[in-house]
Amino acid sequence: MIGPDFLEPGRVFLEALRFDQDSAESVRERAFNGLEHGVGGFVLFGGEVESVARLNEDLRAKAGRPLWFAADLERGAGQQFEGLPTLPPPAALARHPEPERAVRLAAGQTARDARSVGINWALAPVLDLDIEPANPIVGTRAFGSDPELVARLGAAWIEACQSGGVAACAKHFPGHGRTIGDSHSELPTVDFAREVLEGDLMPFRAVVREVASVMTAHVAYPGLGSSGPATLSPPILKTLLRSEMGFEGLVVSDALNMAGFSGSSPASALLAGCDLLLYPTDLETAVRGLGAAARRSEALARRLEEATGRSARQLSRFSGPVSDRAAESEAGARKADLDRLAADCVAEAGAAVRRILDPGRPVEVRGVWDDREEPGRPVWGAAFRAELAEAGWTIRDPASAALPAQTEPDADTQRIVLIAATPQAWKGRPGLSEEAAAEVARLLATVAAGKVYPIMFGHMRTLESIGTGGAPGACAWSAELSAERAAARWLDERARS
Repeated sequence: MIGPDFLEPGRVFLEALRFDQDSAESVRERAFNGLEHGVGGFVLFGGEVESVARLNEDLRAKAGRPLWFAADLERGAGQQFEGLPTLPPPAALARHPEPERAVRLAAGQTARDARSVGINWALAPVLDLDIEPANPIVGTRAFGSDPELVARLGAAWIEACQSGGVAACAKHFPGHGRTIGDSHSELPTVDFAREVLEGDLMPFRAVVREVASVMTAHVAYPGLGSSGPATLSPPILKTLLRSEMGFEGLVVSDALNMAGFSGSSPASALLAGCDLLLYPTDLETAVRGLGAAARRSEALARRLEEATGRSARQLSRFSGPVSDRAAESEAGARKADLDRLAADCVAEAGAAVRRILDPGRPVEVRGVWDDREEPGRPVWGAAFRAELAEAGWTIRDPASAALPAQTEPDADTQRIVLIAATPQAWKGRPGLSEEAAAEVARLLATVAAGKVYPIMFGHMRTLESIGTGGAPGACAWSAELSAERAAARWLDERARS
């Protein structure tokens, strides 16, 4: 049996650092406490670039060994870190006129920006299929519903990201696309036969030889031999992923604080085939419990040794020096490319915008925000209004996210309605709430037919659900400031063409 002196249970955990929820002081305290417990690295949420970069540098110096610094970067590094650009989500990239080029540009930029703040592991891309309209958590995070397209674009994203020195992560194995529940708040079950699920598996099969890591789904798949979450299923992780598919990289769990994993132990996940465990609810308890269990079980001790060795080998590929900040000229050229990328991803539905809106006449811009609150976020629609105003449009109403009762518009009023409805953890629905849907309907109905234009910052399905049918509308896919500005530039170009 492996001696206790050789056990390093902390190495399989990545502690969560929440700049988006905690003070900078408490984040630093939590981080250095993590080092005291021997963690394999950290998963970071939020923060301003200089603070994040400085903390990561300090942690590397203090640890004196390579560490994983991971973050969810499905929409670019700006998804997490203030001061870096956000990018269109996968669904938008897939609708670009040249989707593979768009994906490679986005992934390469993500890697450069990640390395600039010391991040060496991007928890992306999502390889789930967008095949269940009622799914509350996938939607625009996926490249689409076609397994071959998702496989091709996922492989392109992984190659471009890892060529930039940042590990990629294919998620959520064996596929979260068929759920109608959110594994953040429950344990969903995908009750389909293996034959049906082969399509879901195709994108993962396409990338297992190249991708550094695969993330498990906290979802049950009876058809694959799992009554509990895949994270705890040897038939899924050992037999299917390792033996049948031949995956040799890291298997990483989704966050352990999610309800889909609730009541389970880190030891169970490790024995099932996970190598690294994200976001333990109580790091000290998790490390001590796993260490004690490993000292009692030779099988667990060997599994712990195997996992830490595999992590160290992968980490050696992605622990080079942090990249320097880009020169100003380089950054400017990239910004222009990214601006164009976002505008080219906007998708139009129904009649062309130039048949609806006249840039020479005043326009109302109204907004409906149907996402969870984001403390500190600028007023919804303000960036869109500013971009249009700079392009020469006259905006009739003040920048306001509120929707107060107003006098009925006159017959010549033209209106743009901005609607934010994106997939978010714990949100519990894929589209608009009843209240938001009613408000959108009111805003569309109180303007003369043919003079109102909705722009959906979410899924195209949600745009279609508001009753536009063959009527006009556009989909800008996500609700970041960059998407607001891109949609305004796109609309101005189309209205004047």
